[in-house]
Amino acid sequence: MPEQLAGFKSADIVFTDGTSLADVTVAIYPGWIRIQTESANQFHPREQVDRVQSTR
Repeated sequence: MPEQLAGFKSADIVFTDGTSLADVTVAIYPGWIRIQTESANQFHPREQVDRVQSTR
């Protein structure tokens, strides 16, 4: 598994299509981002994410 570049325990995510997720756990890896919610783990290519903002 590639090395994690950054991580946030509480972050807001905005995708390039304008949708967003609030207060999620985020791990940033080369080429992709893992988003953890209370119910699921999601993996997205970094190109699909417009911005990540820590809420803490």
